[in-house]
Amino acid sequence: MDWLEDKITKWTRMINESAEPGIAKKVLVGCETLAKGTPEQRAEWSSKALERMTELVHDVEIRQKIMLGRSCVFTEEFGEEPLLKLRQIFVDTGSIEAVIDEMCTDTYKYARPYREGNVIYETKNPRYPEEFEKASTPEAKRKAYCHCPLAGKGKKPINEIYCYCGGGWYKGIWEYILEKPVMIKLLKSVMKGDECCTFSVTCNEID
Repeated sequence: MDWLEDKITKWTRMINESAEPGIAKKVLVGCETLAKGTPEQRAEWSSKALERMTELVHDVEIRQKIMLGRSCVFTEEFGEEPLLKLRQIFVDTGSIEAVIDEMCTDTYKYARPYREGNVIYETKNPRYPEEFEKASTPEAKRKAYCHCPLAGKGKKPINEIYCYCGGGWYKGIWEYILEKPVMIKLLKSVMKGDECCTFSVTCNEID
């Protein structure tokens, strides 16, 4: 299964699990054309699909849950070994700061998270850092920053709730490390004009 097929499969599953029967088919209508579409066409389709989901799934928390569950997964891209190492650090030390210090030695796989109380803040690195630094317009900055090929190449920003898909990436990382549930909240998004995408990761079961 390729990346695009996997993404649509996850989106279908999450809608089916969280919404009424038949809604997934209505939201994802036309997805079979994406394989041959340009990045811009895929972004336009994604924006329209999100609009349809907003019309058909009224509860914003359910829409967030759907997007969190259709995210890319760290272990599918990098394997389990990096997170096993971080989990072991947490088991041995009980220190989230020690985990974060280790993350900061590899900013290709991780960003530079920081912790305040039971909240960890994650800010994504730009997908194309050099292009982002050179970008002079909000559109150019958005396209250079956004990691999602289904969203970042659009002519206009997609609704920022789509970014909860990116939040699912961090949810997977921290639940793997802590072996406890976490809650994700989008704080900043290039899709709503911010300079970066920042998420809070809250775990009520950490000291």
